[in-house]
Amino acid sequence: MAEASERERLHKFLARAGVASRRDCEDLIMAGRVLVNGQLVGKLGTTVDPDADEVKLDGERVTVDRAAYFLVYKPKGVVCTTSDQFGRKSVIDLLGTQKLKRLFPVGRLEEDSEGLILVTNDGDFSQKVLSWKTPLKQTWHVRARGKLPPDAVASVRAGVWLSDGKTSPMDVRVLRAGPQVTTFLVVPTGQQHRQLRRVFAKVGVATDRIVRIRIGPLGTLGLKERGYRRLKAEEVQALLAPAPEHVSAPAPVIRSRGSQSGPPSRSPARPGRGKPGSAPRTKGRDGGRSRPEKRPIDRDVAPKRRVVR
Repeated sequence: MAEASERERLHKFLARAGVASRRDCEDLIMAGRVLVNGQLVGKLGTTVDPDADEVKLDGERVTVDRAAYFLVYKPKGVVCTTSDQFGRKSVIDLLGTQKLKRLFPVGRLEEDSEGLILVTNDGDFSQKVLSWKTPLKQTWHVRARGKLPPDAVASVRAGVWLSDGKTSPMDVRVLRAGPQVTTFLVVPTGQQHRQLRRVFAKVGVATDRIVRIRIGPLGTLGLKERGYRRLKAEEVQALLAPAPEHVSAPAPVIRSRGSQSGPPSRSPARPGRGKPGSAPRTKGRDGGRSRPEKRPIDRDVAPKRRVVR
C-alpha cells in the first residue's frame, strides 16, 4: 500500500507554490478565491494533501513547480514586479527562456536603483530571506555628484533625523572624494537600504547612482548588468542559514517622544514595606529602624519657608 503524503496547511501550500506570501495567501482564502476539490474554502486552518487534492485559485489550478532560485543583476529602469500595468520591463522578463511559472522577486529594488536581486518561486524561501529577525547584510555602491560637505559621512555613520525617526548608524567607507564625484561603500542596518537617498540628501549629498553589489554571501562576480544565474544548492542553504558575518543587526525601534511600550516602571518594594517608589528605610546603629533617607533636594525648586508665629 502506498504511503500517504503529509498534509499541510492550505496557505502554506499556496505560498510554496509561489502564489504570494503566507499572510497574503490567508487573505486570498478569506476572500473566497480558493477551491479545494471543488469546494469553497472560507476559513483558515484547512489542510490539503499536495499529491491528492486539487487546489484552484480564481478557477486556475495551483501546482507546486520545481523550486528555482536565480540571482539577477537588475539595471536602472526595470521594475521589481511580476507584471506592470504601464508596460515597463520587469525583472522577471530578464530571465528570458529560463522564465518559469509563478516566479517573483524576493523583496524590492526601486526603479532608479540597480544591482542584485533574488528571484524564485519558493514562497517559504522568500519569507525566510526577508525575515526581519535575521536580515541579510547588504553592501551598496553609492555615487554622488559635487563636493562632499564637511562632516557628512560622520553624520550618516552616527544616524540622522528623518520625518519617520532617527536612522540607525551605518557603515560608510569613502572610496573616492573628488571635487565633482564622490563614491561610497555603504552597509545599512536592517531595512535601511530603502532610505539611502533620503539619508544622503539630509546631509547635503546628491546621489545619482545606487547599486546593490552584495546580498549576504552573494556578490556580482561573473554577473553583468541584465545578467542572471541559477543559484547552487549550497548557496541557497547559505542564504537560509547565513553565517554571522552575513547577518545584519536589526534596526532598533524608534519611538516618538512621550510614547511608552508598557506601564511606567516603579521601584521594587517588598510587601508591607511602604508604597512602591518610597525611599528605603535604613537601620540605625542599635539595629533598629530609623527614618527614611532624605531624598536630594531639587535645586530648581525653592524650599518653602517655615512661618514662626
